[in-house]
Amino acid sequence: MQMQERINTYWSKRAEEFSHFRLMDLAGPQRTVWTAFIRAQLPSKEGIVRALDTGTGAGFFAFLLAELGCETTGIDYSQDMIDQAESNAAMLRYPSIRFVRMDAQHMELEDGSFDFIISRNVTWTVPEPEKVYAEWFRVLAPGGVVINIDANYGYVFKRADESGWTEKQNAKWKAGPEKLIGTRPDMVNERNNIAKQLSIAGQNRPQWDLDGMLRLGFTEVSARVDFMTALFPAMKGFRPRGEQPFETEPGAPDTRIFMVKGVK
Repeated sequence: MQMQERINTYWSKRAEEFSHFRLMDLAGPQRTVWTAFIRAQLPSKEGIVRALDTGTGAGFFAFLLAELGCETTGIDYSQDMIDQAESNAAMLRYPSIRFVRMDAQHMELEDGSFDFIISRNVTWTVPEPEKVYAEWFRVLAPGGVVINIDANYGYVFKRADESGWTEKQNAKWKAGPEKLIGTRPDMVNERNNIAKQLSIAGQNRPQWDLDGMLRLGFTEVSARVDFMTALFPAMKGFRPRGEQPFETEPGAPDTRIFMVKGVK
């Protein structure tokens, strides 16, 4: 199986469960926080902002963009994810959002057709993330803004395996009452194995992202490495340093979730 299809198979298996948790986010306090963040990032322009949610999954960001008055398109490589997004849109009565199955590395979208792009946890999952950035630059209109939220997950999962953390979590899953698909041992192992083989796993992010954006021609780029701490300062139980309870190696990339922003 080619890597792209292997990635697609993994995320498609998680689509229904993933959708369940995004609907929980929509019903909880995260909705207000994310809406305020997105509103502050939208570019100033006359008329309606044309927005693209890349890797839309269950449609979470697409719904918030629609609520903010944007003309919204959501794309995802997984048809199962698109099906979940469309089902959620119908249930929540968002008839105006366009959801399309599409490869973020090769977007079937016109040049300069969007004013705002947002993406979360996508670039670490694709074989050629540099092409995603190139496509974002291409489909953005002059003055358009891209927001990418991600982390050095390839390193995180590599270190989890090396430290024995993955093995401990798999054993805990087998003995525990919760049987989530995303934490099932075979799924965890597949996710880690995929992530470690992707080229981006060896990059020091977000510096890699910023350097690539400047090469593409973005006029302004910036990053925040402690993004989730800043976004949810009072989140109960949130650990600023990391999503994993293991020691990082000297010189290792930062494991916190970061946000990079670029203006065309």
